[in-house]
Amino acid sequence: MNLKFRLRWKILVLTVVPLVILVVATLWTVNRNITRQVYANTGEDLQRASALFENMLASRARSIAISGEVIVRDPRFFSVLTLPGTVKDSMFGATVHGVVSDFNSITGSDLFVVYGHRGELIASATRAPGPSHRLRLPPGLIGRALRNRPVSSLMVGPDGHYQVSLTPVVAGGQVVGVLLLGSLIDRRLAEELRGLTRSEVSFLSGYVLTGTTLTQREDREALISAVAEAGQLPAMFRVRGKLHDYLTLARIIPDAAPGRRQVYVMQRSLDAETAFLSKTQRVLGEIGVLALLAALLAGYLISEHITSPVRRLVQVAEEMERGNYDEPIEVKTGDEIGYLAAALGEMRAHLKVYVSTLEEVTRLRSEFISIASHELRTPITIIRALQELMDAEELGPLTTQQKEALGRMDQSLTALTKIAEDATRMSLIESERFKLQPEDCNVGSIVAEAVESARASAVDRRVTVMSVITPGLPIAHLDVARMTLALANLVRNGIRFTRDGGRVTVRARADGETLVFEVEDTGVGMSEERRRRLYDSAWHARPSDHHHSSSTLEFNSAGLGLGFPIARGIVEAHQGEIEVASMVGRGTVVTVRVPARLSEELLAA
Repeated sequence: MNLKFRLRWKILVLTVVPLVILVVATLWTVNRNITRQVYANTGEDLQRASALFENMLASRARSIAISGEVIVRDPRFFSVLTLPGTVKDSMFGATVHGVVSDFNSITGSDLFVVYGHRGELIASATRAPGPSHRLRLPPGLIGRALRNRPVSSLMVGPDGHYQVSLTPVVAGGQVVGVLLLGSLIDRRLAEELRGLTRSEVSFLSGYVLTGTTLTQREDREALISAVAEAGQLPAMFRVRGKLHDYLTLARIIPDAAPGRRQVYVMQRSLDAETAFLSKTQRVLGEIGVLALLAALLAGYLISEHITSPVRRLVQVAEEMERGNYDEPIEVKTGDEIGYLAAALGEMRAHLKVYVSTLEEVTRLRSEFISIASHELRTPITIIRALQELMDAEELGPLTTQQKEALGRMDQSLTALTKIAEDATRMSLIESERFKLQPEDCNVGSIVAEAVESARASAVDRRVTVMSVITPGLPIAHLDVARMTLALANLVRNGIRFTRDGGRVTVRARADGETLVFEVEDTGVGMSEERRRRLYDSAWHARPSDHHHSSSTLEFNSAGLGLGFPIARGIVEAHQGEIEVASMVGRGTVVTVRVPARLSEELLAA
């Protein structure tokens, strides 16, 4: 039955897996391309937003510079700086401060500061929360303006960055002061940019936020850490916030002085940008599930269409194995499987006739062997009796030559008796009429008797036969005579195929409730094909033209070849098993495993 499921699964795998791989690969490619395009579009949007912001700063810088030029050319402004007095003069300071306030109310600048011709602060009007003297001007900017060179730059104050323009104030051909106008770069500008670009905007002085549209503290801290790790700017990277994952672009604010980094950052929430992507992924996932179900259904239908008739053929084959050759096939398809079913039916019919013939031949052979071995016993008994009478000289005195002839007759009768007995045993084994007669016994005695019997058959051989018995073996309950015969046959085979000077070792040990016998020789060994043929059937008939009978276990001689089949039959009758391991030129090891005590069910059978 395992073959059915194995075939079905193979068909399912071959039909479904390629479809699944194709669907998954297609969905993965589509998802990857869409994701890549979304990220590319988001990055381009950030670049465009950055360009918009820098254009705004450039436009503001020009506007501030123009305002400064207009103011310093107004006589009401520059004439004030020509008045006699100093900064310490309260009347002078009040006058200048009033003029500055008036002009600043007109311009609406975030920063309006006037410096004297020596670069000293004269007056300021600012909407910034901190005093103007806390603003950090890049070094040398006022000096450049006093040399009649307008300057645009970036300043950092306690409340943020300032985009400033320093314009020289000229009266009578002389620079009498400097006007500084500035616009604040802070959260208001960031919110304005967010409305225009749909991006979160932040400004940093070094690693301090001076303005941002980020509302979550965790998002601001993550941004500061990411900018600190970014290294060289400009840079684009991802920042994981509390609620969102941001694609971030960080750049230096234009006109910023070198040194402490003045940075603006624009961010797009990937969660918002990929909302379409998430929806697309869900749709692709649903399509993938439907495609997978369709592939599974198609695979099941295909496998069922193929395996259903195959399963029927397997059932017919199983019934044939049990000996039932009449099981209906019932496969009537017009394809190759239908042809296979028809061919199987024809083969089964021929096989049925062939098996019946073989069974009859086997029955006749067993009957012939049984009758022949039985019929041989009568003449053998008579010849044996006459030989014994003649050997005892009860029929008259014998010459030396006659006694030698009687000795050869005795050897031949012994060999003939053994052949008859072996044939009878094979007949019983093949006809399954082999009944055991178990009794309690000592394992060592069985081994010793088997070794002695084999040695007696090899009187002219110089092969060392030794036994190794593990101490403490339990009392066994076996058919002693037959188990001894089985081991003796295996030892004889070892002697027969071992050259003089070699060794045959018989070992006995216990493995739990199992007795293990090993017969190891240092003989010629056998090929793998010959070793497999030992298990093909109980008895292999040998070609008569190559037969060489030997009753003395001559090296590499061949008798009827019944030794191993008889040993195997005896072992299997004890519910045991026999294994052969061999290598050509390196000898053979035959391992016998039998229960130490035969079960009652076996004895009842």
